[in-house]
Amino acid sequence: MDELIRRNPEVAQQQIPGPVFITGIFRSGTTLLQNLMAELPAVRAPRLWEMLAPAAAAAGEPERSAAIKAAEEYVTEYYEKAPLFKAIHPLDAHRPEECHRLTGGTFRADIYALRYRIPGYVAWLREQDMRPSYAYHRTLLGCLLQAEPAEHVVLKCPSHMWHLDTLAEVYPQARVVRLHRDPKACLPSLCSLTSVVRGARAGEVDKREIGGYWAEHVGRALAETRPAEVLPSGLPVLDLRYSDLVSDPVGTVARVCGFAGIPWSPAAADRVRGFLAGNPKDKHGKHSYSAEEFGLDARELDERFAAYRRAFNL
Repeated sequence: MDELIRRNPEVAQQQIPGPVFITGIFRSGTTLLQNLMAELPAVRAPRLWEMLAPAAAAAGEPERSAAIKAAEEYVTEYYEKAPLFKAIHPLDAHRPEECHRLTGGTFRADIYALRYRIPGYVAWLREQDMRPSYAYHRTLLGCLLQAEPAEHVVLKCPSHMWHLDTLAEVYPQARVVRLHRDPKACLPSLCSLTSVVRGARAGEVDKREIGGYWAEHVGRALAETRPAEVLPSGLPVLDLRYSDLVSDPVGTVARVCGFAGIPWSPAAADRVRGFLAGNPKDKHGKHSYSAEEFGLDARELDERFAAYRRAFNL
């Protein structure tokens, strides 16, 4: 990557006009919304293979084909290690994926606390300036856009919920779409995801520790989250409920397009419907879990997140 930028310094200065960042607590519908947005002809939603190898994406052949093959092998191996993951969060080398993959190389990224039990790292990360991580994100995104330019870029990652001020500093022209779902539904699902991911890397998984970690960490993100049209950082924001996304996905995508200035048409609506028809709920199996196995109590979660739930009518 450094060599690519040395030879092509314009990559680091690549203009990124008005990117759309989809965020929300994990398991709130961000993956579904990004995949629906990616069906629109005017939208560029970076794919897993290119986020795993941004320099290869910008370099052309044969690096590009090699990177695609490596990503396909990565997905195959991931499912071999964590077969239950497919029912939770499908991975596809050729589909959009979370943009934490553009920050992981800085080692200042929330995703590591999902993958591993590392309380010391979590405490350290909360004290760090996240601007270098987001600046690196922007540089890598510039590489991807140099390879395939686009007027409308849509990215997504739940981790942005904890760093919206930093996001605004690095991407001052960004627009933010926040998804909201009742925490008593999100948290057990998120804990189950974490358990499956950690189980692929560790012999033992402490499920109650996972439940305690996410209840506290999500509480930090939602404590001051309230409906708004503009965030305190100055970025425009569109707040959406998970229930509205699943009950009217086509209408929800149309709302996002109106918010972000993305072209919308009957043909675009048909493409969204086509994706939904080809990817029904539980296509890859049913995701089964309970709150109790992670030491979570629905009534306590209702009380803990009461103000947030009232604010968004969840």
